[in-house]
Amino acid sequence: MSPSSKRVNPMDTAVIKDSADARKTFRFTVNGIEYKSSDKEIDTREILNISNHRPADEHQLIRIADRRTFALDLERKTDLSEKGDEAFRAFHSDRAFRFTVDGRGFDWGINAIEEAELRTICEIGPDEVFKLEHEDMPDEIVDDGTKIDFAEKGTERLRIVRRPDVTVTVNTKPVVLARGWHKGRDIKVAAIAQGVNIKLDFVLDMEPVAGGDPKAIGDNDPIFIRGGEVFAAVDHHEDS
Repeated sequence: MSPSSKRVNPMDTAVIKDSADARKTFRFTVNGIEYKSSDKEIDTREILNISNHRPADEHQLIRIADRRTFALDLERKTDLSEKGDEAFRAFHSDRAFRFTVDGRGFDWGINAIEEAELRTICEIGPDEVFKLEHEDMPDEIVDDGTKIDFAEKGTERLRIVRRPDVTVTVNTKPVVLARGWHKGRDIKVAAIAQGVNIKLDFVLDMEPVAGGDPKAIGDNDPIFIRGGEVFAAVDHHEDS
């Protein structure tokens, strides 16, 4: 056997790999703040201590991975090298709250979660929303930017559904929009596309539900559309 074709001992390879791991630092985030550890495998208690969530036994640590969330026992070890940068949420709490999204189990450390955070965790698109299922009342759409409250007993069930369309009126004509945030210009564009005889430079007003003076909606003003809103688009140049 020539010197250049010397057989590599698998044990030597393992030693080299272990030495390389020993020199590495492994990154993870807790509540959006980055921390580092020289340990490839780290238990929950140490993660909480490193991130200044002390005493550890008064906190819940939630791991975010694979579009899921998982409550971790204090002695549970996490391999920081397995998926790259690991993400966690820590809460000053003595229990975990459980809910499901499309039948998949999730854990959380307090009794509510921001819709925007759950949207990020589940990686759902702008044309999708969460629907909260109820047993004794109609299901409800979880609107953008709201909170989802968890019941003290039982498990809340959510589904990911297509963002629903709703109907508003512009100059007494029905206009279909996706439920959610729109700007004034977007409403006028949709109205024109659906046959309402207005122009983009018309001024858009919204009639208040409880009566009173109309509210002007500028082209860049955001407004949350739930359906049933009444708008008037007026040409303020017609008398000039």
